[in-house]
Order: sequence, then C-alpha cells, then structure tokens
Amino acid sequence: MKILHIVQSLDPAWGGIARVLPELATVLAQAGDECRIATLAGGKFGSPPSIDGVEVLCFGANQGSWFARSAEFDRRINELVSWADVVHLHGLWTGQNWSAGKAARRSGKPCIMTPHSMMMPWAWNRSWWKKRPTGWLFEHGNLRKAALLHALAPGEAEAMRALGFNSTIETIPNGIHVSAYETLPPAERLIARFPELKDRRWILFLGRIHPQKGIVQAMQAGFDVFSAAKQWHLIVAGPDEVGMRSVLEAAVRRKGAADRVTFTGMLDREDTLAALGGAEVLLQPSMSEGLSMSILEALASGVAVVISPACNMPMVQERGAGVIVEPQRRAIAGVLAKLVAQSTGELRAMGSRGRALAREQFDWSVLTPRYRAMYSRAVGR
Repeated sequence: MKILHIVQSLDPAWGGIARVLPELATVLAQAGDECRIATLAGGKFGSPPSIDGVEVLCFGANQGSWFARSAEFDRRINELVSWADVVHLHGLWTGQNWSAGKAARRSGKPCIMTPHSMMMPWAWNRSWWKKRPTGWLFEHGNLRKAALLHALAPGEAEAMRALGFNSTIETIPNGIHVSAYETLPPAERLIARFPELKDRRWILFLGRIHPQKGIVQAMQAGFDVFSAAKQWHLIVAGPDEVGMRSVLEAAVRRKGAADRVTFTGMLDREDTLAALGGAEVLLQPSMSEGLSMSILEALASGVAVVISPACNMPMVQERGAGVIVEPQRRAIAGVLAKLVAQSTGELRAMGSRGRALAREQFDWSVLTPRYRAMYSRAVGR
C-alpha cells in the first residue's frame, strides 16, 4: 500500500508528532508498505531527519502566511495524492491540511486524520477565536469527509466523538521500540553538563515548556515538597515554546530553590536517554494529551510516572506503574510527598511494571498490524 503522510514539521523541537511519525513510517515500510512524508522545513519548522526506507519531501513555507501555507507544497500536492492509496493528515489547523484535504477529495482518495490531542477539550477550546474561522474555512469539512478519524486513546476518541464531526473513529496508540530502552546511557553524561545533579535523586519533567503540559502546577508542587525532600532535584528538559522559561526561572529564584531545579533546554537524543536512565520519577500533569511519547519513553525506561487523567492512560495506575492525579498544585504535591519518601528500589519496582505494560500494549511489534489494518479499512471505505 502507498501511504502519504502530511505533517507540518518533523523537527524534534515540535514534540510528539515529530517523534512518533518517523517510527510509524519506518515500521510500515519494513512491513512492506511504501511511505512518503510531506513536511515543511526551514525557519521555525526546522530540519527533518532522514528516515531509512521512507521518502521525506520538504517544502518551504510562504513568508508571513497565517496558516503556514506553502506554494511549493500546493504545486506538488495533486501529484503526491495521485501517487497514494491513502492520505494521512497529522495534526489540525495547518495550510497543508487545507490543500491536501481538497486534493484527496478531488482524486477520490481516502483520508485519515489524526488530531494528536488537538480535539481534546482543553486544546480544542484554546485560542478558539482563531480555530473557529479556520474550522469553518476548511478543517471541519476535512473532519466530516475523512474516511476515518484516528484517536490515540479511548479518552481521546470520546472527546472526538462528542464534537460530532465524524463517527468513524479508530483507536490505536502511539508506539515505541521498548527494546531500545533496555540499556540507557549513563546518568554521568548529563551530570557532566549539569554538575548540580550529582548525588541527587531526579524528578524529570520531559516535554515542551507550555501551559498545556501542566508545568506551572508541577513546579509549584515541587516547591511544596522540596523542604522535606533534600535529596531530590527537579529537571525540566524541553524547548521553551512560548517564552515561559524566564518567568519560571524567576519564580525558582524567588522561592530560594535555584539549587533544586535545573532547566536543561532541548536535549539531544543521547542526553534525553541519559535523563530517562537517571530519573526515578517522570512528572507530567498535562492539561491535554492524545498519548504522550515522553510518558511512553519513561515507561519503557522503567521510570515511575505521575500523570494526569488528561494523559488518557488509566492503565498506568491500574498496573501499579505510576499515579494519576488531577493537575492541581495540592494534589500533585500530595502524590510527590509519598513518592519521594520511597526508596529507589520501591520506585524501580513500579518502573518495572511500567516497562512490562509498555511491552504488552505499546511496542511497535504489537501495533504495526493494527495500523496496517486501519489503512486497509480506510481504502475499503
């Protein structure tokens, strides 16, 4: 089968979509499908990685375009859609969706849409004054006329169904190669860059510094427990997407916690794995998620997780791999106070249950046949 993936950026700084799509395309190619990825590159859209067995087509965005429209992309999209058996749109509110959706309908090619959390209530209602006219202009039509919508978790599927655009919804989670996390780089790799991490136990916040990720509540909860948890250190690892970092650093200084919190900025792949290898707790009380890749990576790495209900992973608490907590300061602080009182061995046991969960439900070996069946059903419709 020939699958055309459309995504706004594959640069790692763009978060989970850019992380999971190359792996999805790779496992599909290894299974015998042909995949192309059409993406923007340059400027804020960064540089996509090369992907073995997958053709990545890069296009420049029009200068000053509100939707990041691309004249280059628009010139090629009919040809690309004609090549494909199915078109897969990743994310919402993009100029690429506008052009690709029209091209797919003109050519009669089935279209799959994966919102990647953008139809969850918090994300759907945020900046509604921009999204509503964009929806009326093209995105609501794309959603209604898609062969199917793809949700990453049952909770996301419920939110998508409630909006009423399309009742044909498939639920398949993001995947991960669990075996790749069995041996991780030594924590000393990160300590060499940030000496204040030495002889500390790490709580890791791994993701974009953005209100969506619950970063403010997470840090407030950390302030509340640090006075009684002298060994513990909070690592905030991720890009400063909306300019929050300076505000948060000022808050850390006001609280007298500058020696307890480290902002690493965007880490390269090896340093990210070293952070996961050294962390005992991942803290991600998000306001809205589809299915977070950083949580999957923590589970695969054997790290206990503290997440919110909006992360759509109830099985984490059911399997004893972590704790689910409302994204509120006092609630998070209460959970952290209990976890930081546990021994490393107790937290590692929780992490081991998380690794088993990741292997059973989220490994690509389990998920690839389900994705291939989804594409076949879309073509059949």
